[in-house]
Order: sequence, then C-alpha cells, then structure tokens
Amino acid sequence: MGALRLLITGANGFLGRACVDTALARGHSVRAMTRNAASFPDGVEAVLGDLAEGCDAAFFEGVDAVIHTAASVSNDARALERDTVLATRRLIEAAEAAHAPPMMVLASSIAVYDAGLTGTVDEASQVETLPAKREPYIASKLAQEAMLCEASLRGWCMRIGALYDTERRWNAHIGVRKGPVLLSLGRKGDVPVVNVKDAAEAMIRAAETAPEQACEALDIVESDLPSRATFIAAEHSGLHFPLHWRLLLPAAWLCEAVLGPRAPGLLRPRILRARMQAVSYPNERAKTRLGWLPQKQFVKVKS
Repeated sequence: MGALRLLITGANGFLGRACVDTALARGHSVRAMTRNAASFPDGVEAVLGDLAEGCDAAFFEGVDAVIHTAASVSNDARALERDTVLATRRLIEAAEAAHAPPMMVLASSIAVYDAGLTGTVDEASQVETLPAKREPYIASKLAQEAMLCEASLRGWCMRIGALYDTERRWNAHIGVRKGPVLLSLGRKGDVPVVNVKDAAEAMIRAAETAPEQACEALDIVESDLPSRATFIAAEHSGLHFPLHWRLLLPAAWLCEAVLGPRAPGLLRPRILRARMQAVSYPNERAKTRLGWLPQKQFVKVKS
C-alpha cells in the first residue's frame, strides 16, 4: 500500500505520540488532533478539537484512516463517559458522514476479556459479560468496540496490552506496591505488556491493511511475555510479601457487599480475578494479519 493520509486523535498522548512518529517513519502524512496546542515534527498538520464537542467535517478531508487513541485513562465514570464514550460516538458519526468515510483503527485494551477466562486468551475468547462488576474503564472500552463494530465503517479493534517504555513500566497485574514494599498476588501467568513503539507499529500497520470483516479484533502484546515472577525480579528490589490472590477473595466478597462499587479495585472479586488469573496471551493473529513483529522485549532497565 502506498502513502496514506492519517488522522491521529489524542496525538499528544503516550500512544498517540508514538503513532505520529511511526506513521512518519513509514512514509505516511499525518493530521494530528489534540485538545490543546502541542508541537509536532515538521510536516505534521496539527489541528485542535475536542471530540466530545463534535467533529469538523474538515478533519476528514483526504483522510484514508483514523488512528483513534484519544480517551480518558482514568477510572472516573464521568470523564470516561465524556472523553471516551461520547468522544468516540461523535467521531464515528462524523466519519460515517464524510464524503469518503475512512477506515478506523481503535486503541482498545487487552482488559476487555471476561474475568472468568483461564488458559489461553485470544481474539475468539469471550469479552467481559459483567462489566458493571469491573472498573468503569473496561465498560468504556467495550462501548468503544461495540460502537465501531455497529458502525458502517470498516475498522480494527486493537486490544493493546499494558503499555510501557524505559520510564513507564509498572502495571496493575502484579499486586500492590507502596514505596519499597510490594504485596504480590500471584507468580503464574503472563503479564500482558507491549512496548509503546511496538503498539504504535501495530496501529499504523492496521491502517495499511484491510480487515477481513467489517470490524476485526487483534491482541497486541509482546511475543515473549514475562511471567509475574520475572516481572517482579526485574522491577522490584525492596521488601516483597507474596500472597496468592485467591486468599483475598473472601475479604473481597465482603468488601464489595458492604461498599459496592466504592470498594478498592483489588477488593472487588471480579476485578481481582481479571487482573490476577493465570492466563496466556498469544499474538499470532496480529503477526499473521499485519506482518507485525514486536521488536522490544520486557527486560530490566540498566541503571
């Protein structure tokens, strides 16, 4: 496929920035959309817009594909409803109404899968059936995917693992860490991570590739995922108290019964199970469909 014109939303975010750089490196032109003014490399067309307030038809002029990374990364229900769900709805509606509707590549999350799954989790696995029992973030990602799959656009739902780079490496699949003290909640199972540059490469390659169905999902994780034990050995050098997550389930059931959604995440049974269940995440479909080969591997950063 030749050079494309890409509209990248959330272009000043962690993943959005990496997508801009990757798109340029692969010879595409970029229209970078942000809510606030930001500087980009030469040749990038920067546009300001708040998706939740609507989309200007001019955003889509000459655009072949939309790389949609803009979203709230909080667990605040109101922020997610506005900046993830409403923003995506208005973006899709505007793209559908464009003279030449573009393809859309959505940055979703590996966390959308059902908390009860065990063993291997891939694109054919069940997505979460009880989103109200999970973090509001999960419900917002499921809503994004549903909107894209129900739209008239062709698109990709990229179920991306926990993003990291050399400065940002810790994630919620390990346990609770306060300063030098770690309470880990399991040692088995993959930690579904992916370097932000590899995730961006997958996003841009998806824009270059027509999906086999109107809406196709891909899991975007590293090829050789670290176990929880490997992750802890690489990232934590302080006090470590291991505890199997199942031992917390009685307290979690009680805490949720008393506090409901206000209970801390790891003291809500379905959230605890989703984060700590020992599962594996293959990425074969993404490699086959996109010709994508992750270049990074989670290793200890040298001091």
